[in-house]
Amino acid sequence: MRMRFPVAVLAALTIGAPAAAYAQSAPAQKNQPEPARIDDIQISREGETVSILVKLSQQPAAATAKASGDDLVIEIEGVQLAKLALDPPAGSLVRHVEAADRKLTLSGAAFGQASTVIYRNAVLIEAKLAEPELRGASLLGKPPLAIVTPPPAAVAPPQTPKEPQKPLPVAEVMLPKAPELASSLESKAIALVPPPASKTAPLPATPKVVAAALVGIDDARCKTAAMEVVKDPWALAALGDHALCLLDAGKTAEAKNRIDQLAAFSPEDWRVALGRAALDAARGDSNAAQTGYRTAAQLAPNADIRAAITAKLEKPAEH
Repeated sequence: MRMRFPVAVLAALTIGAPAAAYAQSAPAQKNQPEPARIDDIQISREGETVSILVKLSQQPAAATAKASGDDLVIEIEGVQLAKLALDPPAGSLVRHVEAADRKLTLSGAAFGQASTVIYRNAVLIEAKLAEPELRGASLLGKPPLAIVTPPPAAVAPPQTPKEPQKPLPVAEVMLPKAPELASSLESKAIALVPPPASKTAPLPATPKVVAAALVGIDDARCKTAAMEVVKDPWALAALGDHALCLLDAGKTAEAKNRIDQLAAFSPEDWRVALGRAALDAARGDSNAAQTGYRTAAQLAPNADIRAAITAKLEKPAEH
C-alpha cells in the first residue's frame, strides 16, 4: 500500500480555515539561509513495516527519528524547515503533519523503533507499527481482562502416625553368603555412579565481518575517517572508509546505513560493493557475496586492493 502527500494538494485539504499549509513567515534577513520546504511526503506500507520518504528543497546533513505515543518525531540537521501544518485526507495512516525549525512531526499512528537514511534532498524513515493491543480501549466496550488470583494451596490433613514396625527376629534375617554379598554391593555401586556426561559440540561462532582489514585500512585510518565524518557527514572518501571500519567493529546496522548513504551519491564506489558483499557473506548468502566481491575487485582503485579482494574470491568460506 502506498500513499503520497504532495504539499500542494494537502494544503487545500487542511482541516479548518482554508489557509495555506505553510505559515506566513517574516522576510528572511540578510546573511540568513532560506528555510527548506518539504516538497513531498510519500508513505508505503508492507505488513507492519512503514517507509516514509520526505523530499526537501535543500540537502539535509543527518536525521534521527523517535516514536512518542501517536507521534513520530524526525529531527533533521543541516537545514531550517519552513513552518508547515496540514491534515492529509481521511483514511491516511498519518493524520497530521507539522514542521518547524529542524523538527518534523507525523501524527496519527503508533510506531515502534524507527531508523533513517539520508539521500539527495530527502530523508527516508523506516518504522514498525506498534502492536494494536497496546493502543486505547476496546471499541466494542469489552472490559479489560480480569487478573485471576490463584486459590491458596490446599492444606493436607494431618496424617495419623503409623505404629512403628517391629523388627524381625534375628533368626529370620537371611544374610547372603560372602561372595553373594560382594556381588550385590558391587551392582548397587555401579547403579549409583552417574553415566558420563555426553560431550556436546560447541556452537559455531558468529562469523566476523572483515572488510576494512581486508584492504589494509588500519585502526589509525579508521579513527581519522570517523572524525572526518563527524565534521562533515558528506565527506565521501571518509564515509566509505568509516562504513568498512564499522563492519569490522561488528556495527552492521550502522555500517549498512553509511553504505546506503554513500551509494546514494556515489553508487560506483568500490567500497559500496565491498561492504554489501561482506554483509551478504555474514548472512550466509555466498552467491551474492561472491558477486559483490567481483564487482568490488573490478572497481578497485589500485592493484593492491584488487589483489586483496581477488584473494578473497579464492577463499569463499572465509568472511
